[in-house]
Amino acid sequence: MDETIVVGIGNPLRGDDGIGWAVVDRLLTEPFEGITAVHTHQLLPELIDRFHEAAQIIFVDASMVGKLGNVTVTAVSPATDGTTASHHLHPGVLLALGVKLYGRMPPAHLVTITGHNFGYREELSTLVEQAIRVAISQIKQLAGVPTSL
Repeated sequence: MDETIVVGIGNPLRGDDGIGWAVVDRLLTEPFEGITAVHTHQLLPELIDRFHEAAQIIFVDASMVGKLGNVTVTAVSPATDGTTASHHLHPGVLLALGVKLYGRMPPAHLVTITGHNFGYREELSTLVEQAIRVAISQIKQLAGVPTSL
């Protein structure tokens, strides 16, 4: 399958924790061929059924590490040594579960945007909001979507 699945993780009612949802919202309003975007509050094993036939998976989440608004892209491999509690299920552990069930999982990346304000609010910090464009550009590059000059 040629589909890239982008998974926005987080809580849009907790300030910068909603960045994953904000990136997916942008992809839903400005779609790109070959990219399917979905929201989730947390990673769940049920997502594996949707992932195993994709060409790749790109997880998008907030981070508390780094400079505010910084966008980081990291390759994710199946891993058995990460957290398995539902609220803290690491993408690598989810991939490992998929390999166990289906014998394969597609390549995956984690795009994180460093946030600052995770309190009860629906707005993103200004620098986090501005980072959406950079995150979308990184996602398009990973998915092989042509960028405009």
